[in-house]
Amino acid sequence: MEVHNTFERVDDKNGNDKIQDLQKKLELAESEISELKQNIEQKVIERTVEINKSLKDKARFIDSLSHDLATPITPLISLLPMIKDELSDEKTKELMDTCIRNVEYIKRVINNARELSDVSQTDLVLKKENLSDIINKLIVRYDLVFNSYNIKINNNIEKNTNIKTEKNRLIQVLDHVTSNAINSMPEGGTLTFNSKIVKKEDQNFIQISITDTGKGLTREQIDRLFDEFYKTDESRHKLDSTGLGLAICKKIINKHGGKIWADSHGIDKGTTIYFTIPSEESIYTRSF
Repeated sequence: MEVHNTFERVDDKNGNDKIQDLQKKLELAESEISELKQNIEQKVIERTVEINKSLKDKARFIDSLSHDLATPITPLISLLPMIKDELSDEKTKELMDTCIRNVEYIKRVINNARELSDVSQTDLVLKKENLSDIINKLIVRYDLVFNSYNIKINNNIEKNTNIKTEKNRLIQVLDHVTSNAINSMPEGGTLTFNSKIVKKEDQNFIQISITDTGKGLTREQIDRLFDEFYKTDESRHKLDSTGLGLAICKKIINKHGGKIWADSHGIDKGTTIYFTIPSEESIYTRSF
């Protein structure tokens, strides 16, 4: 019996030693994991600071460059049409028209670049607005353009649809999206406005969709549509687009705490631009 009890005590001791050894290893592993977590968090903080600084530097560079380019462009905008009026040779006038179109395009790029920089650096103050009123005023403002392009409008926005937005910024988004839709329907078509309530993290957002019956997009174009300076015109000869409009829209919608995306069933099958912004009931506000 004594021998048997001795073996039991030895087994218990060995078992306790193994448990203590495992506990020490677990404690060491927990310590290493905790240290690794702290290092990762510090790296994330440092990287975030670097990225924010780079974004601010980029915005300042764009703002400075836009200002420097605007100075020589401004007199050209005024002088070239005057010079054209003094010309008598038709071929020379055509060449002058090309110069005027290109200078006007450069001006649009400068203005859009400034707009992008301004949106990046400006805080938003969200207030209650009626979406239906904003859309109706947009339709009235574009009425002559819609008629000249033979574009029919379907406005399905409910009258009591209230949102939280910075009105002027939302109008910028609507202007860019509407202008793109018009350009995609040179032979006429239909432009449809819709909205519905969606939930995001227990908050109500309004999802707005603007659908045209125009040229449509490929999957590759959809994936890159909101990139800065991206143009769906692969030749890049088209001067009515700077490739910045939808990038500006993306920044504005992001600052609302929403998202923006596009969908199309393919070439010649139209395009829908969707975006979300806080509803009237949402407690969401953002300023940064």
